[in-house]
Amino acid sequence: MKKLIWISTASLVVLISTLAAPVSRAGVDISFGVNAPVGNDGNLFFSISSNYFDRQPQVVQDWGRRYPNPDDLAVFLQICAQSRQSPQIVFSYRNQGLSWYDVGVRVGLPVDVWYVPVAVDPRPPYAKPYKNYKKHKHDPQYAVRLSDRQVRDLVAVRMAHEYYGVAPEVAMDWRRGGSNVQVMMTREYRARHRDNRHDNRNDNRHDNQRNSHHDSHNRK
Repeated sequence: MKKLIWISTASLVVLISTLAAPVSRAGVDISFGVNAPVGNDGNLFFSISSNYFDRQPQVVQDWGRRYPNPDDLAVFLQICAQSRQSPQIVFSYRNQGLSWYDVGVRVGLPVDVWYVPVAVDPRPPYAKPYKNYKKHKHDPQYAVRLSDRQVRDLVAVRMAHEYYGVAPEVAMDWRRGGSNVQVMMTREYRARHRDNRHDNRNDNRHDNQRNSHHDSHNRK
């Protein structure tokens, strides 16, 4: 009986810990190695998003069919991750015609979710959203409103900043170039891992040469 009570208690503790666990964030860039889709930025973006938002790759791909715009897919996954609401609920709110910001309000997201701290006041198009956010921090009664475009811009910056560890200002510059979040994330990934792939190819070539030399020597 005591053993049964102990097992039940332990199971309850594990369950509570699981429910209370924070949303997983990548924090650092990881290499997908041979599994990185070669020449397919769409699938590579799904892999990066799967790691960043802590979702199964197939789940990200499935929702990507409903949100072919990668900016909207990133916002959708961000709201799901931060609110802990089911994707179906978030999708239904958006499908009712609500703006992304209002979807966030509906699922209980605080204003802070959309922003990352910056050292200096950013330039456009981020100047106005951050100016309003600063007013809100000084006066919580001041209502912040964000357009869909502003939400997309802010999520793209947060994703690049947290995944690659670059300064928010750097991520903002990437975005100002007109790139959507898929282009931003995959371009940086390929730039960072190009040398690694080259080194791996050289290592494999050298290994093959050593093995060939060793086999030739044994046959003598």
